Amino acid sequence: MRKGLFLQAALVCLLAAYAAAKPPVYEPLPEELRAISKQGIDAIYAVDLPEAQKQFALALEKYPDHPFPHFGIAMAKWAHLEYLEDESDPGLEKEYGELTDKAVDVGLKWLKKHPGDANAYLAVGGIYGLRARLAVQQRRWIKAYFDGKKAISHTRKAANIDPGLYDAYLGIGMYEYYAGTLPGVVKFLAKLVMSGDAPKGLEYLNLCREKGFFNALGAKLLLIEIYTQPGSKYANTAMAVKWSRELRAAYPLHAQMHFVEIVSLYEDKKYEEARREALVYLKAVNDGVAVYRRRYLPRVLTAIGTTYLVEKNYAAAAEYFAKAAATLKDDPATHPARWGVWSVVRLANVYDLKGDRKKALELYKEARAYKDEWGFSEFINKYLKQPFSEAELPGSLPPP
Repeated sequence: MRKGLFLQAALVCLLAAYAAAKPPVYEPLPEELRAISKQGIDAIYAVDLPEAQKQFALALEKYPDHPFPHFGIAMAKWAHLEYLEDESDPGLEKEYGELTDKAVDVGLKWLKKHPGDANAYLAVGGIYGLRARLAVQQRRWIKAYFDGKKAISHTRKAANIDPGLYDAYLGIGMYEYYAGTLPGVVKFLAKLVMSGDAPKGLEYLNLCREKGFFNALGAKLLLIEIYTQPGSKYANTAMAVKWSRELRAAYPLHAQMHFVEIVSLYEDKKYEEARREALVYLKAVNDGVAVYRRRYLPRVLTAIGTTYLVEKNYAAAAEYFAKAAATLKDDPATHPARWGVWSVVRLANVYDLKGDRKKALELYKEARAYKDEWGFSEFINKYLKQPFSEAELPGSLPPP
């Protein structure tokens, strides 16, 4: 009798443990919210930020407690910072930080009540992922690691709840790739807690590119960025050119897609083609074509100068770098253009190559005087100690 009671009690405990281990009941994203969010995210990638804000404001009105609208609003602000201001506006960065904090708070509250909402986990993971990406661009490795860790935790949960939620593989792929390739302290921390697998990350990103609903385009753009990373064993510049041309055909009046093509051509060593496209881009800026903002002028001038630099046409390179540097006089002192400051470094590189070390040092110090939001000091300090040499060419087209 007592043995039977024991077995019954054991069975009850096993059943309770099984019930506790079962995944939460799946909750799909409301179809209306899914459709509105898709329009908003598509507008972000098209850099139609007023339309994106309109769509996510509508989503917020209809679904104020769901994290997806808050995620979208923060993502639109991130796009404004990265696409329109070229990561060169501390005020926008502060606004973006506040919006991401709010989105995370809303998301965590929602998940306590809706643990089976895979898309809510996706949204919260996406917010952490965007913060990690911005930190990577600013070379803030510790912050990038910890935000990336939170991103991967939430996006893995999303994929576990709904294995068919292919959009989750953007965040998972980003983490695996960057945790497997980033230098220094991030790699050390990643090995202690959760090591990355770069090839697996590329598989995940390609899966999202092929099957994602919200993030297919984002995955493609990220893969192009990875494939054009100088010196990387994962570089695939021919594929980057192919995909960037596809995007340019799909978005013919899109300054960002145009510049992605220019970078891809440069990294594929098609320097004349890259310069030809950059000159088309420059004409669009000078002609006032709406999507080619004046803010992009130092970017394209520096790009043209860099194509001449790699061909060792130092006179032409210096001319374009000097034009790009001259745009800094029109920038607010609080947030000079990233490409403008980098053009000063590039101009100093030219003087080093021409043997005018005195002028080069003067320019390096000028560049270092700007508040460093992008990690340029690491390179400037190196050049202050040792002149830039031809052995360092071709180098990257975008700033490091």
